[in-house]
Amino acid sequence: MAELLTGIRVVYVEDDDDTREVWEQSLSEQGATVTSVSSARAALDAVADADIVVTDFLLPSEDGVWLLEQVNQQPRPVPVIAVSGFAEAHIPRLARAPFARILLKPVDSLEVAHIILDVVRGASDQH
Repeated sequence: MAELLTGIRVVYVEDDDDTREVWEQSLSEQGATVTSVSSARAALDAVADADIVVTDFLLPSEDGVWLLEQVNQQPRPVPVIAVSGFAEAHIPRLARAPFARILLKPVDSLEVAHIILDVVRGASDQH
């Protein structure tokens, strides 16, 4: 099977260590270069070199919307995908934020790889 994400640089933000490790491995196996971090603030250091950010919506301190706002202020903003396991409680806030996609947990790793590819291709078509 071809590695769908070869050449794509992903910043993956997840505060749960086990989940972050599993997704880092999964995305890497799909060919992505992955920088995984546990907080929105830590993600900001890696955004400049990224093609896309995939972030858990609920994070300690700053959440996914805060991260999206910060990424959109960067000299080279990149698309941000939000992943949420608690969408119903946060639907209004998620709906107002201009995420590239909003995914509900649980999500399949191959499906996420295809979504990342679609979003990155779409973003590169706009530049």
